[in-house]
Amino acid sequence: MEKKEPSAPVFQNSNIPFSGGFTLIEIILVVVIILIASAVVIPKFKGTFKSTQMTDAVRATVRLAYYARSLAILKQEPCTLRFDDTQIVLLCGTNSVETNAFRKLPEDIRFSSFENLSEDKRKYDGIRAVQYYPAGMNDGFKLTISTDRDHEAVITCNPVSGKIMVVEDGR
Repeated sequence: MEKKEPSAPVFQNSNIPFSGGFTLIEIILVVVIILIASAVVIPKFKGTFKSTQMTDAVRATVRLAYYARSLAILKQEPCTLRFDDTQIVLLCGTNSVETNAFRKLPEDIRFSSFENLSEDKRKYDGIRAVQYYPAGMNDGFKLTISTDRDHEAVITCNPVSGKIMVVEDGR
C-alpha cells in the first residue's frame, strides 16, 4: 500500500494573507465607547445610591419610632427616642441607662431640623428627643432629614395616635 502525505491547507485565494484578529484601531474604539458609556452611567448610579441611603434612613427612623411606642406600651414604662448628630438612640425605663436600640446614620445624611410638638417645649430646650408614654401617646415631633445636596424628607409623628407621615422632596 501506498502511503499518502497530508495535504497542506488550501485557501481559496492564495494571494490574500490570512487575518484572524482585531486591529489596534478596533480595540481602541471599543475601549473609548466603554469609557464614554461609563462616564454617563456612573454618576446616575451614585445618585441612586444616595437616594437609597436616604430612603433607608427615613425607614429606620419610622421603624424606631413605632418600636419606641410599642416598647413603652409593652413594658408600661416611658421610652425616649433621641436624635443625636450621627445616630438615633432609643432608651426605655426610668433609668434610661439601658440602650434598647440605636441606628447610625450614613455619613452624608443629617438631621437638618427638629421640632418637639409637646405642649411643654421648655422641657426639651436644645435636646432632640421625644418621650413615648405607656398609654401609647407621645410628645410628637417633626424631623427633617437631608443629604448634602438635593434630597430632603420631613417626618411628622402625631402625638395622640402615633401615626407617622413622611413627605419627601427630591428638589
